[in-house]
Amino acid sequence: MNTIKVIRRCPGCGVMLQTIDESLPGYVPQKHSEKHEVVLCQRCFKIQHYGEDIGSKESFDFSDFFKILARAKKDNAIIIWVLDILNFETTLSQELLSPLQDLDVYFVATKRDLLPKSLNDDKLKTYIETFLKTQKFPFKNVMIASSKDTTTLATMQNTLTSEGSSRDVYVIGAASSGKSSLVNAYLKTFSNETKRMITTSPFPGTTLRLIEVPLTDKQTLYDTPGYTAEHSLLSKVEKDVIKIIMPKVELKPKHYRLGAKDSLAIGGLARLDVLSGPPLMISFYFANPVEFHRQPLIKADRSFFSLIQGKHIQPISKYFQKPEDFTALEMTLPDKGRIDFAISGYGWISFPAQAQTIRILVPQGTLLKRLASKIA
Repeated sequence: MNTIKVIRRCPGCGVMLQTIDESLPGYVPQKHSEKHEVVLCQRCFKIQHYGEDIGSKESFDFSDFFKILARAKKDNAIIIWVLDILNFETTLSQELLSPLQDLDVYFVATKRDLLPKSLNDDKLKTYIETFLKTQKFPFKNVMIASSKDTTTLATMQNTLTSEGSSRDVYVIGAASSGKSSLVNAYLKTFSNETKRMITTSPFPGTTLRLIEVPLTDKQTLYDTPGYTAEHSLLSKVEKDVIKIIMPKVELKPKHYRLGAKDSLAIGGLARLDVLSGPPLMISFYFANPVEFHRQPLIKADRSFFSLIQGKHIQPISKYFQKPEDFTALEMTLPDKGRIDFAISGYGWISFPAQAQTIRILVPQGTLLKRLASKIA
């Protein structure tokens, strides 16, 4: 053994770099490894420059979060928990509730620019705070963030400064919550003097290792791997489908008037049936590429699965093609008030209740949740 080589890590995802096997995590061509002092692994390079994810065999064990939070508690660190504002009710992990006790937790709800501008930010913040209190999550503050507004970044900076510049910061959140994008924006605006940024991607599981980012000589920011929200549709479909169902621009509701014995396909991944009661004017908040198809209830099953199997509606997933791949949930609505249901990782439905009986089909294992209260 003539030489001992220092193993470098990818500044994008934190994985150890290697030049041996292209199918393994951390691969980088030998010529690039020798040419550049700082180099991204092939996976991060393709994500950053081409929006392409070539996949990875490496995953993050959720149980490791307990070790991370135990270390944070020992160090009296600050926790920034990033929430996807479109899915936070269904992606908050109750498993982290106990380890977070006695820590200073700040929630940052990202992707505000994807929600309708008509929503009031103060009401939105109150809605999130009420939900967190109901679920008994500890927190010191809730911040609303947008990729087009640096106000939240300034608030974060003030928070970290006022809490003590020597306290480390741990950033946690579900996969695809916008966590690494928020960290990148923060570093670019306030701290990072290089052009090396943490890799961001719409695909779950991008951050493979705990990444240390020195903020000052005394303070370090730790970007943690995104945990998998098991009940989210994002954890169950192919990457090409995720590209379709994750909104990229402001959500514009689509409105349909459905009466008893009407059915509406929500792409090839969900369906709403009205079984009885007066007509409903229903608002659907889903990504723009999601296609809708109305059909009589008596033909709904045949029509819905024909659309999927014939690829006549988008999106569709190879994992959800047959009736047994879906769960049917039936409910009778209250006789008044507005009702909102979220399909985790997909979108949400809003309508006035008048004691109708409805049925919603969702992919097996995907959470359908009635939202706690009306925002707007």
